Amino acid sequence: MAGQVIAWGSDYDGQSSPPDSVSSGVTQVSAGLAHALALKDGVPMAWGNPGDDRTFVPIDLRRGGVTAISAGYRHNLAIKNGKVWSWGRFTQPGGTLAPPAGTEAGVDAVSAGYLHSLALKDGKVIAWGFGSHGETDVPAEALSGVDAIAAGMYFSVALKDGEVICWGPNHFGECTIPEEAGSGVTAIAVGSTFTLAIKNGRVIGWGNNNHHQLDMPIEVDDHVVAIGAGSQHSLALKDDGQVVAWWYNAQGQSTVPSVATTGVKAISAGGYFNLAIK
Repeated sequence: MAGQVIAWGSDYDGQSSPPDSVSSGVTQVSAGLAHALALKDGVPMAWGNPGDDRTFVPIDLRRGGVTAISAGYRHNLAIKNGKVWSWGRFTQPGGTLAPPAGTEAGVDAVSAGYLHSLALKDGKVIAWGFGSHGETDVPAEALSGVDAIAAGMYFSVALKDGEVICWGPNHFGECTIPEEAGSGVTAIAVGSTFTLAIKNGRVIGWGNNNHHQLDMPIEVDDHVVAIGAGSQHSLALKDDGQVVAWWYNAQGQSTVPSVATTGVKAISAGGYFNLAIK
């Protein structure tokens, strides 16, 4: 699974210029709005826009042992020994995005959104941060048996027994879950105001389609194993290692470089750029 980081799209803050340290041995990547994270030998690496100290990895995490990372709008999350760590905007002790009680141990997954965060612990979703749109009001059905989580701009999504669950304002239909997403879904991803899912190897989606990010190309009708959703573009990884990106392309984020057309192992879509492991 380990490999080198590939990046393309907006590079205004250097987010698409990975440092030499991530040219090999990387096992996870996560793209934020204008910064990037990678995990290598249990140590998070960060580059891109340094505002709010989002690229300043805490010293304790630099010692290794990290098992998961997630880059949000201006903050990051990581898991080390089952404990949630956060850094960046509003994450100082007592800050709105500082991890709450219940995230000190036993956490399995994290997802950093715009101004809120999600954690998954023993199948239960824990949410915190700015919740004025209902994005941190976890519904009863997401308090047990959840398999995956994804935090969007003002909404949250979970996957439970193949069924997609969503909560938040639903301004653009991002939480209007279609019937076909009620069962058999194997993966989820969220953009700023839209949702993607994989069912039977095919990408489906709903929500804001202002830049045609939900107009799926024929290439993602089958054999898709992973998905990513940026601010206004979509990303998919096929089982042959090919990356497919579509629609909004103002920063080149949907122009897949030749190096990412084969042999890719993982993907992540950020604001206007993408990351991949090859």
